[in-house]
Amino acid sequence: MDDSVAQPKAEARRWSFRIPAYILVPFYVMLIGVALRYAVYVRNTDHWSFVEYLRALCVYDCNAYERLALNGYEDRPDGFDKGDANNWAFFPFYSILAWAVSKLTGLSVLIAGSVLTSLLAVWAAILSWPLFEGKFRAYFLFCFFLFLGPFSYYFTTLYTEALFILLTIAGFVLLKQRDYVTAGLTGALMSATRSTGLLFMAAIVIAALQHHLKDGGTVRGFFATLWKRTDLLLALALVPVGISIFAVYLWFHSGDALAFQHIQRAWGRAFNNPFWNLWLTIELQFKNGNFKTISSDLAFGLAAIFGILMSVVMAWRGKWDWAIFSLFAVLLPLSTNAYSMLRFVVGVAPILIISAFIFSRWKWLFWLTLPVLLILDVFLLPTWMSRSYYLM
Repeated sequence: MDDSVAQPKAEARRWSFRIPAYILVPFYVMLIGVALRYAVYVRNTDHWSFVEYLRALCVYDCNAYERLALNGYEDRPDGFDKGDANNWAFFPFYSILAWAVSKLTGLSVLIAGSVLTSLLAVWAAILSWPLFEGKFRAYFLFCFFLFLGPFSYYFTTLYTEALFILLTIAGFVLLKQRDYVTAGLTGALMSATRSTGLLFMAAIVIAALQHHLKDGGTVRGFFATLWKRTDLLLALALVPVGISIFAVYLWFHSGDALAFQHIQRAWGRAFNNPFWNLWLTIELQFKNGNFKTISSDLAFGLAAIFGILMSVVMAWRGKWDWAIFSLFAVLLPLSTNAYSMLRFVVGVAPILIISAFIFSRWKWLFWLTLPVLLILDVFLLPTWMSRSYYLM
């Protein structure tokens, strides 16, 4: 080969390198979202301090995660609104990460946690690309929702949504690649972030079953030989490790391994039929003749219904691992009460992804959805900063 010809070709290949759009888009949209919400804050308060802006965003559980990162778990129930609750209900993995970033950078937990959350959300978006099957419009809408949607504050301050979505997406990408053991490790981190991380065990089994059927096997054959699948058994055993370590810690710390569940009675959470709780929530809206406004109860109920419907759509599309995980990720918190269902639904990655597919299917709907999300982001931000129960 003529070296004089080969050299320019090598140079051309080197200089033609481009960063893929699916990597750049989340960074750009995240930065635009931060700038926009900061501008809204300045416009509404006439305060220019960016730290004060971050503090204004940090309401409700954000404060609990910040205190957890700073001081660890409390000794006895004595905090929050009624003085009968404490931070045993909050799982440790996110606060550990926020504490570590704060120590490494020298930044306050508030700033370090806000930066961490934003970068985790960006990472989650990038990792999700294989799940969109090349549908860039749906992918863009997913990124837009995270950083410029009405619940974008969950992905820019000290909340676990960004971390849980990142781990969930990583888990489902690994399941798609049939890497069950690594998916199980991811599930262990999920169960150290939220109790609903345990549901990933069902997703692993269903994904493996779907792969078995795709390869020409049968349902009976799958379960008959399941005991021989050491990779699957190990993956399933790994998922509860996170919550188990937390339970052991709480047993030594408080004398109750299930303190993370029992302490939630302070917030009125006790197990019941989730569909009965949903009915009671919807009934509260209308039993007093309120047909003109949407109460927080109705908003929570509608969020739960939307999550259930999206789970049905996933099943209809043949994504049964997504569907079962998402359905029970909605029904589990709903089985206690409907409070915070907006947050619980927003924190389920498959629900967001399948919604992005639906709302980007037609160009007109896609272009209509973008400004709607943006307007809601701008107008609901002051409501969030005013500590409205409506959005919690």
